[in-house]
Amino acid sequence: MTVLISPTAHLPPIGRLGSHSTEQLAAAICYLRQIYNPEVRGIRRVNKKPGNGHVPAVQRAAAETNIDAIRSDVFERAYSIRWLTSLVSQAHCILEMASDDDMPRHEALVQDAASLLAVCAGAASAGTLTRNFYFPYTNGVIEVHLTDAPLENHDYGTVGTQTWGSACLLSEMLVDEPYTFGLSPTRRASCTRLRALELGAGTGLVSSTLARLCMGDITQDTTSTPAEIIATDLHPSVLTNLRNNIEANCAAQTASTNASVSVSCARLDWSQFPLTNHVDPPFDKPFDLILGADIVYEAEHATWIKACVEKLLKKPSSDTCSPFPSTSSPRFHLVVPLRPTHVLECSSIEEVFPPASRKAAGETQASITPALAVLSKDVIVCEAHGDVRSRSGGSDEVEYVHYIIGWCV
Repeated sequence: MTVLISPTAHLPPIGRLGSHSTEQLAAAICYLRQIYNPEVRGIRRVNKKPGNGHVPAVQRAAAETNIDAIRSDVFERAYSIRWLTSLVSQAHCILEMASDDDMPRHEALVQDAASLLAVCAGAASAGTLTRNFYFPYTNGVIEVHLTDAPLENHDYGTVGTQTWGSACLLSEMLVDEPYTFGLSPTRRASCTRLRALELGAGTGLVSSTLARLCMGDITQDTTSTPAEIIATDLHPSVLTNLRNNIEANCAAQTASTNASVSVSCARLDWSQFPLTNHVDPPFDKPFDLILGADIVYEAEHATWIKACVEKLLKKPSSDTCSPFPSTSSPRFHLVVPLRPTHVLECSSIEEVFPPASRKAAGETQASITPALAVLSKDVIVCEAHGDVRSRSGGSDEVEYVHYIIGWCV
């Protein structure tokens, strides 16, 4: 990881911005974004195989310290704001000099500068922020473009307007390991429509990624996996932002697939839904796949979520406790970070979802009613960014847990 020099020493002089190429200005903005708008925290999985370019912890910690020092320097931030303001104010000149072919790149440059200017100016004036996510695959890449919004008057019920590391990790896993989620060629060939639900969808990254995966984006063909995807949340402002993001990423693509893949948003109150007798669409039919990313941050959440999943996850066609799903194996995939401040909340997950091994050992043989259990549990280590820390207190890595939950008898 390269140690950065200060913006005052690195950026092209304000008085000579017009003499620099679009590529040079874009590189300068990218440099500033490393400092003031780094990537979503804790999403780069650590590959511990030797020779893969892994940066030693001491070197990585030194680089992070360097960036933190620059980021907290009031003078450097003020200069960066002034530089970006000058660049944005010269937008008309930049666009006038652009040819028709270069116009998209020049417009993107100005928009990127304006977006970063809002971030550098502080949360109070940041408004919305566009984040671009790219998930590489053997035959291509899935692109998702999202809008993050600030918290409403420090109302932490609106944390879903921002994208968190667990959603990034779960999205990456969907693309890297589709078979783990029951997305196999067998399902595509059978034309059996997948019903998928995301709990606490937030900005919609996971649902949008799943939708584009089902649309066949990664194989760059027109063959889609039929799917109905429902992204849910509770807070009105979160739902508004969620709908806008889903529309921006999926509307045109779903139209081109002749509606074989549909994505929609719905309000879901975990505390009240299990108590309702009459269930309206889209919750009137069970789901093959339920997804959740960083949705347990209060002690009661795990209990509410279990009650919802019991009501919404399709019952198995045959008795099984295998973590490896076929196209007919309903599963709930839950990814949570191991936060030192939320140990109680994390432990509540395994209290309400017992391990399947208990059933295999005959702990509940008296019951023939299917019950939800943890079929597998994997700890995933990612490089940390910003203020993310691992449960053990390390400063360079953050840990996540991926639970696969399903029916057991």
